[in-house]
Amino acid sequence: MGCVSSRIPVIIGEGYHLKVKKTVAVGGSAKIMEVDPGGNKESMIVKKMVAFSKREEERINQEIDLYKKLANNEFVIDLVAHIVDDINHYLLFKRYPTNFSEYLETEKTRDTINELQHLKYFFGIVSAIEELHSFEFAHLDIKPANIMKSGEEIKMIDFGSATKMPIEIKTPADHHKHKEDAEELCSMMYRAPELFNCEIGSTLTTAVDVWALGVCLYEFMYLENPFNKTYEQGGSIALATQSPHMIKWISKKSVSQKTIELIKTILIVDPEKRPTIGELRIKVIELLDNWNKSDSEPSEIGLIDPEKIENEQREITDEEFDLAMRQTN
Repeated sequence: MGCVSSRIPVIIGEGYHLKVKKTVAVGGSAKIMEVDPGGNKESMIVKKMVAFSKREEERINQEIDLYKKLANNEFVIDLVAHIVDDINHYLLFKRYPTNFSEYLETEKTRDTINELQHLKYFFGIVSAIEELHSFEFAHLDIKPANIMKSGEEIKMIDFGSATKMPIEIKTPADHHKHKEDAEELCSMMYRAPELFNCEIGSTLTTAVDVWALGVCLYEFMYLENPFNKTYEQGGSIALATQSPHMIKWISKKSVSQKTIELIKTILIVDPEKRPTIGELRIKVIELLDNWNKSDSEPSEIGLIDPEKIENEQREITDEEFDLAMRQTN
């Protein structure tokens, strides 16, 4: 058990006496605070959640349980302590200097990106999500902002949106419930096409995370979300995800053809045609193992038929893009 003084911002419990230094972020269901653990130790991070209902308490306990299950995964942040004060829950973590979204912003000042290093980062996140999927949970909120970074060390965070899969959409009530859940739990720019619709008769699976990973890999390489232009022009992201062939692939950052091929195999509208997380991990390993081979050499990865790539890879003009977006709207 723990306690928090109303006059002095201090969190006490589980052997910790944490002085709140500042609020870092406030979300719909949590507040993130930087705290001083005392003893000249480095600052730490506390995620505060309030269980107003039994459902909220169950979701908090589920998140804690997943951190415990993933405790040995080197790419998942460690839960240091869980302090409870009545309906308030405080999750204590090591503080990392930056998240991956902030890191990618700094990379925009460079002429090129370290594609190989970014692919290694991606492999780490895939490894974390693969273990999560082994427990039949989808993360549902995979995005660069939920990846912490310190040097070359990266950690996946925020399992508060994690949801047991698969989910069958059988009735109109199911449709409305899970569509609302997706809007609440999954950031729009990383939301899989099926989460926008939640059609009756469909089944939601962990493939929703694979889509989000594809969007992240695009960002790792292009330093922007593939649907940014649609969003900035006020277009429908839901409709844009139905047309991944409209994504632009030509970049000043000179992303290699083999990485583009990998992203294309992930950003597929039909979730059943996406690779499973295990298959994706194997594809990334093969790409890393064959990295020093030139793009002109025969590929051992077998991701996409070369003739199909040539036909699909033509860079569309701005006029074609704008016309397509107006048609989808």
